[in-house]
Amino acid sequence: MRNKHLLASAALGLVVLSSGAAHAQDGQATSITWKGAPEFSFGDFTFKPRGRVYLDYVNQDVDPAVGAAFGASETRIRTARLGVEGSWADRWSYVAEANINGGEATWEDLLIAWAPTDNVTVQLGHFKSISLENLTSSRYTTFMERGPFNDLISGGRVMTLAVGVNGDNWSLTGGVHGDSINDSDVAGDEQAGAFVRGHFAPVVSDDMTIHLGGWARVRDRGDDTPFRYRVRNNTNFGDRYTDAGSSPLGAGDSDTTWGLEAAGVWRSLSLQGEWANVDVDLTGGGSAEAQAYYVFASFFPTGEQRRYSASSGKFNRVSVRNPLTEGGFGAVELAARYDNADLTEFAGVPTAGEYSAVTIGATWYPFSHVRFMANYTDATNEAQILASDVDVQTFQLRAQFDF
Repeated sequence: MRNKHLLASAALGLVVLSSGAAHAQDGQATSITWKGAPEFSFGDFTFKPRGRVYLDYVNQDVDPAVGAAFGASETRIRTARLGVEGSWADRWSYVAEANINGGEATWEDLLIAWAPTDNVTVQLGHFKSISLENLTSSRYTTFMERGPFNDLISGGRVMTLAVGVNGDNWSLTGGVHGDSINDSDVAGDEQAGAFVRGHFAPVVSDDMTIHLGGWARVRDRGDDTPFRYRVRNNTNFGDRYTDAGSSPLGAGDSDTTWGLEAAGVWRSLSLQGEWANVDVDLTGGGSAEAQAYYVFASFFPTGEQRRYSASSGKFNRVSVRNPLTEGGFGAVELAARYDNADLTEFAGVPTAGEYSAVTIGATWYPFSHVRFMANYTDATNEAQILASDVDVQTFQLRAQFDF
């Protein structure tokens, strides 16, 4: 049996056992509080439903160097998730959430966490582990999509055992991981890897926050499908035009990735950026290197600011000062972003070129659990041969709520 199923069974089993423990709290009163959704307390056990829905409209114009330009548009449910979360006896917590979009269900977060002390956490299950923007929930990210940086580092959820320590303004987490629980089984060994991430916030005040961080990951594909290195046009709609491909010239047997993080918040103004380098051992022999980075700025003319957790090194939900539900206008956020991904060292792959893009965005938060977003991206895919160059303009709208 593959390791990911052992880890998944252990994590899910612990969640079920924790849930069952609520029934053992005989004689203890049940209470209900509201935290974006009803949270039920049975003695020292808590249970809360959670979920999110993103309804998107996307319009894309594609202009290749060779061939006719074309356009496409779509209205779609980008994300639909449903799950539960809670805690037990102060030291244990759990999350189990599935994506039910597209007529089938796949696991998102599925984990159990144990905090033996106030500054140590052990997590087992299916979750993310690297990169500031990747670890920030899509419910709270400034733009509709995380962008090509996240595509290149391939930082999605995998079965992981992690141990973390933290202080008031720093953290250090490391662990080992396997494959995604949602990937099909193959004969032989699944992919395996290890990671470490640390952050430090030298300034944390009501008006100003500074975040610095770094991380590294090594992984080997085992007998799984070779690793792919490709990026989208700041949207998961449409085709990829900057792509190292699946041939031995562009696919990876193993890789080492490391990245740097920086962010700053001064009242309503926020700046954030990350850079990463991927060293790839190619399936055909030899090696290649790829880099990606992004920088963005956001501003709340209505006076809010991005909320930061100094102990975990992640951004959280925006607190709306004058929500529509209390007679106010809500919050408005304006933002601009630049992205770059360079795959040109994958020699001999025509589409393994350089991607760059500028995105502008505007978001309205009527209240903290609902937001309406608009993003426009002007992207350039410069290939290793001129005939494969592609320019892409994408306009996207989103209506989002979560609980």
